[in-house]
Amino acid sequence: MSAVAEIRAQALEVATGWSPPGAPASWQLTAALFRVIAADRELPGQLAGLPADRLPALLACAAICWLVRRDRPEPLAGYFPEPGRSQPAFDAECERAAGQFVSERRGQIMGVCREHRYQMNEVARCTQVALGLAATAPAAGPVGLVDLGTGAGLGLQLDRYRYEAGDLTFGEPGAALSLRCQLRGGRRPPATDLPRIAGRAGIELCPVDLHDPAALAWLTACAPPEASALARLTAAAEVSKQHPARIVAGDVVDELAGVLGSFPAGLPVTVVDAYLAVFLPAGRRAALTAVLARAGQARPVTWLSLDPLVPLGPAGRDSVQDLELPASLVSDYQQRGVFAVLGARTFAGGRESGQLLARAHPSGQWIEWLDG
Repeated sequence: MSAVAEIRAQALEVATGWSPPGAPASWQLTAALFRVIAADRELPGQLAGLPADRLPALLACAAICWLVRRDRPEPLAGYFPEPGRSQPAFDAECERAAGQFVSERRGQIMGVCREHRYQMNEVARCTQVALGLAATAPAAGPVGLVDLGTGAGLGLQLDRYRYEAGDLTFGEPGAALSLRCQLRGGRRPPATDLPRIAGRAGIELCPVDLHDPAALAWLTACAPPEASALARLTAAAEVSKQHPARIVAGDVVDELAGVLGSFPAGLPVTVVDAYLAVFLPAGRRAALTAVLARAGQARPVTWLSLDPLVPLGPAGRDSVQDLELPASLVSDYQQRGVFAVLGARTFAGGRESGQLLARAHPSGQWIEWLDG
């Protein structure tokens, strides 16, 4: 598949994954923007000139959102929600207006793309990650937490949020942010008690300073243009400002060994990767696994991954952690659009184990527990 065809396919896959049939109407704008990117006659070709690790289709959507919020073009701007306000109604005129905006602003869109990196901080995914952490943490005692590609560090605060997953309620009572997630299927997660986090650190190539208005504006542009997503982002940013966590600037694979070594000796550490490993080339994923395995010689290290299948796109068939996947799950993924697979690999004393835990909506709307 050519780079242009791959960008078109990824944009359509994201549109389907975030706004499948039956999804809340508030997600129609997000899907429409990705369809417009895929359908434009020139933009995918221009995006193909960007490095693949810049996530061109996602980056283009963020650039569009950033320009719309900056310039307020009508009627398109009227379809975009503002933090703290409800989602405006969606209609067919929205997608036409978005298509015209893209065709008129390709140069500006590409200019924004060249100057920025995509910084996705979907806080709703913390419910899925928290359930994975509760299911895989040691039976007793504290853990360390490392968040790969942490952006603004919002995922490092997951023990300070409150969660509702179906009829399960857990997390911090009285938290400033409550996250809700539908629990699908007949199986229930085995545990919801979060371990005490004794230390936390994130690794991010371009850390986001939440006190910088320009950085916060770009972070907002990278969030889906959906009212609840913006509300979550705003609330989580306030929590992170109140509880600053250590964020190491640099490549996640290159910096991980040093970060793991900075935790107290013997402390088990969970390394969270939410939509990070899927974008790494195969060689870098192998290098990441090797770093984790070496660190597991000195302490138990669990890699908790929330990622789509690889290769990224409609042909996805493999777990980023090389976990065995049921053929029915792979078929469902290829036919019905992207979802995430939640898995865990634990390295301890030269031994290794792996678990397929769940599959989950890319923006935290639902989770289906798979592990028996």
